[in-house]
Amino acid sequence: MSQISSEDEFKTTIAEYLESLPTQFCQRVFSSPAACLAIFRLLSTVGKQLIMSMLYLKSPIRLQEIGQWAKPDHQRMVKSKIHQLRKLQLLVEEKGSVSLNPIFRKQLQNALTGGGDFSSFGVPYTGDDAVVSTKQLAKYANERWEAILHFMVGRSSQAHEMLAPLSESVRSILRVSKLMEGGPEGMTITNSGFQFLLQDSASQVWTVLLQYLKLEEMQNTDVVEVLNFLFQLVSLQLGRAYSTEALTRSQRKMLGELRDFGLIFQDNPKRFYPTHLITSLTSSGMSNDSVSDAVQSELTKSSQHGYIILETNCRVYAYTDSPLQIAILNLFVHLVSRFTNLVTGAVTRDSVRRALAHGITADQIITFLTSNAHPQMQGKTPVLPVTVTDQIRLWEQERNRLKPTSAFFYKGFPQRQNFERVLRCAQDMGVLLWANSEKLQMAVTLQGHARIAEISKQQRGSNAQEQ
Repeated sequence: MSQISSEDEFKTTIAEYLESLPTQFCQRVFSSPAACLAIFRLLSTVGKQLIMSMLYLKSPIRLQEIGQWAKPDHQRMVKSKIHQLRKLQLLVEEKGSVSLNPIFRKQLQNALTGGGDFSSFGVPYTGDDAVVSTKQLAKYANERWEAILHFMVGRSSQAHEMLAPLSESVRSILRVSKLMEGGPEGMTITNSGFQFLLQDSASQVWTVLLQYLKLEEMQNTDVVEVLNFLFQLVSLQLGRAYSTEALTRSQRKMLGELRDFGLIFQDNPKRFYPTHLITSLTSSGMSNDSVSDAVQSELTKSSQHGYIILETNCRVYAYTDSPLQIAILNLFVHLVSRFTNLVTGAVTRDSVRRALAHGITADQIITFLTSNAHPQMQGKTPVLPVTVTDQIRLWEQERNRLKPTSAFFYKGFPQRQNFERVLRCAQDMGVLLWANSEKLQMAVTLQGHARIAEISKQQRGSNAQEQ
């Protein structure tokens, strides 16, 4: 058994971050009802169903019985979801049975029924002078987020100059997250930054928050307190004012830093308002958006539904005068001419390969074009010409014929029976990357290595006892 790559994977989702936390840290996170509810809302539909089915069970349930909840052709998916819940430490497995983490179970029950410490969901501000509307909050948040995106693409315009300047905390997070690099005199966007620009707004905000957590860890801050406060903010109600009197000093400091990103609005030291950028992070509808809210705010200037027309000859017509939108299009479109409210260009092999070199994928390009398609194209099925989407993917395949993946390599199984048992477990968990049944060899993902190594060790032990 040998490790193919030892590089730490970039934590791109909050689930991956939670999986990396030590057990004692997770138990402290689960002590907050707001955190438990936020984690529950972030789970997949199947994960939520499994949690709710076991929420009020008084005793552990055998894995075989859980398998009977699904049809035979879906049992492997259920096993994979159970494995994911175990990695998140939401499920506890013992002797072939599983149950909910007792702390998580209790606090999720409190969150759903209104019991326990309900102050974890924030303390509403009771003053009469809180009159900020959701429209004002949206305008504020979009302007702040738009300033960050403008800074990343490096475009200057009269509208850009009127935006709020970026604080040092924002610049630090952009550097720590490797979305940009460089010193105080000049920062340039990285390959990860190009991918960031084409992400949906929820993914962008989660990326920033995860890197904020990383920055706090580097400063030896209590990461559990930071994480619980972030989950509290995610659970707050949009348009409602909340009091700052019960917040700790570090939480007040966080408010100021999150305000720079447009996640929090504060017009009075005694109160604050969460914006839609943070309250919608656990909303299922956000996962389907493919452009950020800052881009969406500019979208409405040119067209309510979309502004891009893509022809079968790969010609692009974008009805926009937004410098930000034009800069993002320039990432994968060869721009030819620009008029008052129209930009023309073409999707070419060179422009797509340039985007691929910056880490942008063909699916991200296609999703972006689909989401911003002009109303005249939205009525078609499919929205984009198939010849163009197929060509973009072919250009990607030219470059990505080989894809490196970090993995663990297993060999030297004493018997074929041992190999087949471990192989089935890896397949059920969804961590198998490659296998050769003739040579009794396999490769599994880094995430699945610990569990597969344990199973392999058990198999070797049982063989030794039989002998």
